Amino acid sequence: MTGSLHWIENAATGTAAAVSVAAGEACFSKRFSEEWLFRATLRNSLRASLAARRSAWLRVPEVLRADYRDLRIDYELMADWQPLHTILRQRGFAGLEPAELHRIFWTIGAALEELHRHTHRIHGDFDFDNVLVKPGAQRVLFVDFTPPEYANFRRYNAASPYRDIAMLVLFVRAKYPPQQLHLALRPQLTRLARAFIHGYFRNAPAKYDRRLLESSMNRLLEDTYLGTTFTARWLRHSRLYRTDDLAPEPAA
Repeated sequence: MTGSLHWIENAATGTAAAVSVAAGEACFSKRFSEEWLFRATLRNSLRASLAARRSAWLRVPEVLRADYRDLRIDYELMADWQPLHTILRQRGFAGLEPAELHRIFWTIGAALEELHRHTHRIHGDFDFDNVLVKPGAQRVLFVDFTPPEYANFRRYNAASPYRDIAMLVLFVRAKYPPQQLHLALRPQLTRLARAFIHGYFRNAPAKYDRRLLESSMNRLLEDTYLGTTFTARWLRHSRLYRTDDLAPEPAA
């Protein structure tokens, strides 16, 4: 590792991140305050990387190095990708055409199903900060396989796949700050959430279970910080949290 690094600390998760140069190449480095976090993240990252190699829609940053002494992981730097929230939190969806938006969200669903199928694990913190996209790219990028702050039970990532599905649906449809609450009322969000679910259940739409999605959404609102947000407190009983309009299209 060369040069002076500017580490961005996250006390809640016990991590710090920086863009650095190691072995002559730019990378994204993540350092951990506890060994178990380092080992869990490394294990999850390697498992996801293997899944991506077997997938058509999923991509994850490659692990370049793991320093067991410094509790640091160096990842492939994905400089040209942007978090999904940068699109969703713009009124006009960053100028993307409806067909491209639909394709992106369908691909996110397909990639998530591949991650679940190939790893037999969930992501566990599948919000729109940890999904990166690039217009025109065939794949979508999933990042941050560190156990989240609210993962207070062992084997959190062996939970129901609906936990990941429910979290992204909540973020897409209703996770906006009070000053941007009007963005949650855009009718396109329902179609995008439906495209995501259609992508996930593309090969078996009959397996979609609305009750499991609803129960997972409710559990997230009760057990995590999501339930304390402005949107959740004031709009939990509105159409923003309904699921009767999200069923995937039947197979042709």
